[in-house]
Amino acid sequence: MKNYIKTILLTFMIGFVSSCEDPDNPIYTVLEDYTKGAILRTIEIESGEFNSYDLNSFFAATIEEQDAENGALLQSVDVYVGFKGAEALIETIQSSAFTTGPFGLPRTRIQVTLQQGINALGLSSSDYTGGDTMPIRLSLNLTDGRVFTSQDAGGALQGSFFNSPYAYNTVIKCIPNAPQAGTYKVDMIDTYGDGWNGASLDFIIDGVTTSLSITQAQGASNSGTVTVPSGTSSFEVIFKSGAWDSEVKYTITYSKLDGTNTQVALSDGPTPAADTPKIFSICQ
Repeated sequence: MKNYIKTILLTFMIGFVSSCEDPDNPIYTVLEDYTKGAILRTIEIESGEFNSYDLNSFFAATIEEQDAENGALLQSVDVYVGFKGAEALIETIQSSAFTTGPFGLPRTRIQVTLQQGINALGLSSSDYTGGDTMPIRLSLNLTDGRVFTSQDAGGALQGSFFNSPYAYNTVIKCIPNAPQAGTYKVDMIDTYGDGWNGASLDFIIDGVTTSLSITQAQGASNSGTVTVPSGTSSFEVIFKSGAWDSEVKYTITYSKLDGTNTQVALSDGPTPAADTPKIFSICQ
């Protein structure tokens, strides 16, 4: 019986040793060629859009670099701006411009103004408008010659910890810095059909308020226009709350005084909250 047990144990030991040898398995070939890469992590986006009315408007973000040696391989980061398939280099940020963050990894702040993007791409004001995108792309250069950019950031690197590495789809908006003269037409709807129950949309032009609303007699819909004259120094549009704000919907359409360039400025209800001035995107 003892010899039988010894035979079993010996057979088990031989099998165990054999199993510890690397089998002819593709995974071992992959792991033999495995190398550690690097990543640029977004810590904070300070400003994520451009404004066509302000050439000094900018995209800005704080980024953090991590590599196999915790930042020691960082050489530089190239910052590119793009537009409709074209791309241009804005600047190269050397490792010396990075500071050490709270996790011992190098951090820096990147900033690109609309003026810088326009100049680098050779654009004129007629080449772009609101809704166009001017994406920012980063390229990470390591001291060993390797380069990483947005094509190297797979789905596993898109989570909250890594937060949009390497590329940002920056949008151009049209937020006027001063009151825009023209006609603002408001089409109002009450989804229940019994008026706005005390709610109103207030247009305040140089301190004078014009209120638009739907009365109970008007029921489900109403429309009105407000003209902002040339030379207006202050202009705000504010939603004033009523009893049933969830039923309120409206669309504001802007037209220049000469009737050209009609632009839908705001639609679909009292957002943002009541008593908050609305921000219009009005493109020339």
